Amino acid sequence: MTGRKFRNRLARLGLSGKRKIRSLIFSRKAISVVVSTIVLTAGVLAMGIAVMYWAFSWGNIAAQDYSKSEANSAMAAQERLGFEYINYSSSSNMLTVYIMNWGTAKSVNITNVYLWDNLHNPIGQYPNPQLLNITSGAAIGSLNIGDEGYLSISLSNQLASNSLFYIRIITGRGRTFDSSFAT
Repeated sequence: MTGRKFRNRLARLGLSGKRKIRSLIFSRKAISVVVSTIVLTAGVLAMGIAVMYWAFSWGNIAAQDYSKSEANSAMAAQERLGFEYINYSSSSNMLTVYIMNWGTAKSVNITNVYLWDNLHNPIGQYPNPQLLNITSGAAIGSLNIGDEGYLSISLSNQLASNSLFYIRIITGRGRTFDSSFAT
């Protein structure tokens, strides 16, 4: 290619390049592409932020549930119930269980009582037994540190005399306390 042809071709490319740039700048199609890109980017950012807040809230709820569970487990580990005396009256078919909270957990409530015979055959389950104050006999909801109380359970069947029986008390926090008694 000679020098003259090369310059002519370069000049034509220059004009054509200038036209393309001018057409991009003044074209409405180019503006619509830019606007749609901005709108699409804003939508993606908005969805990303929404997903981030959703994930954060679920993480926060899980952390709170875990914290409550750990606090409850710590309190359950501090629960201590002592069986002071267990009395069975065959005439009234009533079982009276005297207990004391000797642990460091406040507000220990009883949710279930289970009875078994000496062969571990179940005798009965007694949900939500009434906890009573030792001195007044009034109903109390729970035992605080050092408090004593008793449960009066009306049994559906007569217990065999001169036999060994097992009792299990379950607290509201899930701790179990076992003892045995003879009739």
